[in-house]
Amino acid sequence: MGIISGVLVLLVAFFVGMDGILDEWQLFQPLVACTLVGAATGNISAGILLGATLQMITIGWMNVGAAVAPDIGLPAVISALLVCGPAAISIKHGIAFTIPFAVVGQLLNVFIRKRMAMLIHRADQAAEEGNLAWLDRIHLLSLGLQGLRVVVPTFLVMLISPGYLHSLTNRIPSVITNGIDVSIGMIAAVGFAIIMNMTIDKNLWWWLLAGFLLAALSGLNIFILTIVGIILTIIYIWFSNQHPNSSEDSSDIDEQDNFDKELDDL
Repeated sequence: MGIISGVLVLLVAFFVGMDGILDEWQLFQPLVACTLVGAATGNISAGILLGATLQMITIGWMNVGAAVAPDIGLPAVISALLVCGPAAISIKHGIAFTIPFAVVGQLLNVFIRKRMAMLIHRADQAAEEGNLAWLDRIHLLSLGLQGLRVVVPTFLVMLISPGYLHSLTNRIPSVITNGIDVSIGMIAAVGFAIIMNMTIDKNLWWWLLAGFLLAALSGLNIFILTIVGIILTIIYIWFSNQHPNSSEDSSDIDEQDNFDKELDDL
């Protein structure tokens, strides 16, 4: 890997680590993180495929109360580096590495959060004193620590020779990799079902059925089907806005009339 590619990967890792706490740009999502690492290493297609697979696997990972879920950003960056970088391991082997690195990222996340407790007290003191400059420094320091949480393990993996990584992947028993292949398909299906359950409306089920039949019978590739879906979505939204529900409009008018009458009475 060239120096420029390595620096770009480390920059991606740093911003992924920070955004894992910020939740601002969603850079820590596997689809985004793997794509950025693939672009940095010059193998964006493999990054997209890996990121899409990991995205469906990790879609149900979330923090519940005080429980910290397995990390998403760190395994996404490192697995993308292994698949898209000089090691060029297969996607299924890259996914096999995500589970241990997800646990490592989880432990590092908990460790840093505990150590940042004293920074929170100093931030409270700075806020009471009105020292906004010191408050900003504490905020940036905490973000920097979260960025280093992903940068340091990524840099250590970059120091490992590609030949050793290949020998390590060859030592993984086939029963494990085959099991991962099967579980990936099952978990991805569950993740897709979760998305459908949260987003789809009962009036839109026939769109899903039509899309499934189109994909199964037409033989079109996924890119063409995506373009067709986007165009149909735009047309559907446009027609829905042109013909809104009349009952809702009438209820809104009645509420406005009642509000106007109350104003006149006052």
